[in-house]
Amino acid sequence: MLLFSLFAFASCDSNRIYDENFEVGDDGWDNEDIKTFEIDISDTISALDLYINFRTTSDYPYSNIYLFLHSEYPDGYTDKDTIEYILAAPDGEWYGESTGTVVENKMLISRGGRFATAGKYIFKVEHAMREDVLPEVLDVGFTVQLMEIEE
Repeated sequence: MLLFSLFAFASCDSNRIYDENFEVGDDGWDNEDIKTFEIDISDTISALDLYINFRTTSDYPYSNIYLFLHSEYPDGYTDKDTIEYILAAPDGEWYGESTGTVVENKMLISRGGRFATAGKYIFKVEHAMREDVLPEVLDVGFTVQLMEIEE
């Protein structure tokens, strides 16, 4: 059983192309603190899932978050999207995985997409909330992995 568990854990990690998280300062996530993720892509065939990782304490004061996602492609094209994620149910129950006072959200931003060309892709994530500094945010990350097949 232990061997099976180790194999299952290892196979999940082998699907990750990129996974990086940046801590947020003790005072909260300042709207000028833009998190930058530079990803070298060589595979233009595989279907990929892209996620923004968002970790807070259970005292995060909102049930959602608005984000700006800036994308820069190897050919020089740039794009900016506004994304809203609902983090909690109307009754206050967190949707993410909770461990003690920490809540982790892995928010899907693209499912099964493919990068058109090989090269360096840059994704920048900034919060777009009305408050300049978001309290109770611990870190922000970005994950690219092979598309998960749901059974």
